[in-house]
Amino acid sequence: MNSTGNARLNNFDFLRIGAALLVLISHQYALNGLPEPDFLNSMSLGTLGVLIFFSISGFLVSQSWRQDPHIVRFLAKRFLRIWPGLAAVTLIAAFVLGPLVSTLPWKAYFAHPELPDFLRNLKVVTIRYFLPGVFEQNIYPRAVNGSLWTIPLEVRCYFGLLVGGVLGLLKLPVLALAGTIAFAGYYFIVAPDPNNYQYYFGLFFFAGVCLDLFRDRWATRPEYLLGGLGLLAVGCYFAGMGRAGFLLLIPAVTIYIGRLSTSVIRRAGRFGDISYGIYIYAFPVQQTVLWAWGKNLPFLPGLLVTVAITALCALVSWHLVERPALSLKNRLGRRKTGIIQVATNQG
Repeated sequence: MNSTGNARLNNFDFLRIGAALLVLISHQYALNGLPEPDFLNSMSLGTLGVLIFFSISGFLVSQSWRQDPHIVRFLAKRFLRIWPGLAAVTLIAAFVLGPLVSTLPWKAYFAHPELPDFLRNLKVVTIRYFLPGVFEQNIYPRAVNGSLWTIPLEVRCYFGLLVGGVLGLLKLPVLALAGTIAFAGYYFIVAPDPNNYQYYFGLFFFAGVCLDLFRDRWATRPEYLLGGLGLLAVGCYFAGMGRAGFLLLIPAVTIYIGRLSTSVIRRAGRFGDISYGIYIYAFPVQQTVLWAWGKNLPFLPGLLVTVAITALCALVSWHLVERPALSLKNRLGRRKTGIIQVATNQG
């Protein structure tokens, strides 16, 4: 096991798939009316998965900007990564799944005002969850895709990074780090709101950004970084600021593991980067399975069925929607730099 800069020989695909599965497993409990499993009695497994996603995203998207600091191309790349998959799952839910499972007649379903409201998901900046008459006997009635709410939060992080890049802050890593630390202090000390997910998830995103900007300082001896942050995290725990401790540890551990090249694990993405597909398709698949079988399907078989169907949907999404969309990046042109590329699918 060693570190590598080769796009095909690191553990990031494995971590992203694992994070998506954590969200799926956590939601499987909730959608069955069971308490979601806790991580260290502090957060759900789903929240842990999202924090891993945001940490990796900050690290890789920062790298993408440094490789090609062009506003239009940066926005186009982000659009091509996020919107096509989101659009596909939204349209499939609205015009295929919804009519099939709704208790309303098709004419009433398509005339219902909730349908065009649900299509507002295509704007990305706002998320709607309900379709008329669907899953009415489920524990979470009418909820089609409860996972999408984090996507606008991540998009706002992209814009925050873009602003920092345009202002030149990413060329001054010390200022970027100081800004992140200052904002963390504000969030955890001045305005500690556990429900302000934009701030909390955003801090993990920008922790990933800082890890990218300072990679030359820590990459050769990462154990020093992990050891120092570990001590600070323990201090935060005893000071009653465990959530701040997670901010210190989760991004660093995630990026450290992601940059490694571990036998077998590094080939997790050989069939495609299915992590985003798992994330956006799991919830509607879970709701559909519960709608079809209800309480007659025990938890573990239901989980296995859900994972299998979701993985298939994710593969189809990657090969028919996401990868073709990402291939359009080649038409955008690119500024050549000497930065070593760590991963390709976020660029």
